[in-house]
Amino acid sequence: MSTGQQASTDPDSTAHLRAGDRITLDELAVHLDAAAVWLRQLAIAAETPAVPIELGANVSDRLDAMADELARLGRDVAQADTVISEGQPLRPCLPDRVPWGVRAHGSDRGQWGKHLSTVLSLRQLLMLAAADLPWNDEERGIAYLDGLNGLPGLEEWESPRAAERRAAAQRAAIQAQARQEHCETCQAVPGTHCRTKNDRIADAYHKPRLALATQVVDERREEG
Repeated sequence: MSTGQQASTDPDSTAHLRAGDRITLDELAVHLDAAAVWLRQLAIAAETPAVPIELGANVSDRLDAMADELARLGRDVAQADTVISEGQPLRPCLPDRVPWGVRAHGSDRGQWGKHLSTVLSLRQLLMLAAADLPWNDEERGIAYLDGLNGLPGLEEWESPRAAERRAAAQRAAIQAQARQEHCETCQAVPGTHCRTKNDRIADAYHKPRLALATQVVDERREEG
């Protein structure tokens, strides 16, 4: 449950941004607009700093530009929320007749290659919902949630970016732990680098040292 107040600068600390376990599109849209408001206020405050220095072009103008981009993102997210919540029909295929949703999940990826998508991106969803696109009279629109209905693992779905970020954090944790382990290969003591047979220092660690570090990190994650 959201406390409504930011308690940490840790990027993983997001409870204050949402009321539930996951942020809603409506919450995200309002947060983006609020960030835009804050940046515009900073831009004006920077016009009259306590110490005379010209911040207009270097600070205020750039803050305004960032605010404009966040506001646009907020509007796009809000529009997507409306499309989804109202069950507005989307074109059933991406360009070149590429399927999406459940139909993409059951399609031959060899035929469609990297273009095949199950969960749509924000841009894809807005494109498929655009009223000015030419629709084939034989194509019947489909609501987004209906198009996803039946996809396995939807309750646990996360963006590829989230998976990549967690994987990067895991690799960093293993590297940090490896330095704290004794190396069976080169006999490096904890806190020191691994060395080659001719006594060269390396940033990389020998496999047994990494394997031990990986085990420690995995056990720590399971306990946490």
